Amino acid sequence: MGFNIEEFKGRFKRDFAKAALFEVFFSNFPDLRFQASSAVLPGSSVVTDTFSNGPYRPIERPISRSYSGAGFTFMLDNEGRCLSALNNMIDSSVDPSGFVGQGAGTSVSITHYNQSGGVVTRYNLNEAFIGSISDVALDWANGDAVATVGCFVRFRSYSMGSFGGGSTPTATFGEPTFTNKIPMPDSGVEFVDTERFGGPTV
Repeated sequence: MGFNIEEFKGRFKRDFAKAALFEVFFSNFPDLRFQASSAVLPGSSVVTDTFSNGPYRPIERPISRSYSGAGFTFMLDNEGRCLSALNNMIDSSVDPSGFVGQGAGTSVSITHYNQSGGVVTRYNLNEAFIGSISDVALDWANGDAVATVGCFVRFRSYSMGSFGGGSTPTATFGEPTFTNKIPMPDSGVEFVDTERFGGPTV
């Protein structure tokens, strides 16, 4: 069967996701919806290490998963709520008097919708915090332009669900939870020089 351009165009209208249909939500501000003009669904990469294989060629194996962060651009409101919220979150990580620690951070949800309003995918960024806030450009030249601010969000991990337009995910990926490293003891076993100090070895 030959290629049908009209069939292809019809499938393009129905079956391909639109980049403009999305929403960004910060759990620290449940009553505030940030009007994002651009966002990203973040990616990840596999971290590897090289292990000895005796006299043979070394083996490179996956050991962890790495996340680079996510950038967003928000349109500013006349009440200053967006800038206030972003600065509030960055101050919870580092304030003017010094580092205070971001603790558990916040959860950031990015929802991608289809043309009918159904959810295509939803990403949850776990233990996220604002890494940077951009300058805000103000300009008399274009009186109708909307002021925007960019920010870069770092996070510990993300998980995502594929909904296919439905209300429940049909597949999930990523790291919804994670295991902290086992803390190492402050010091190892203490040994006593019995010849110098006497007594048993501990």
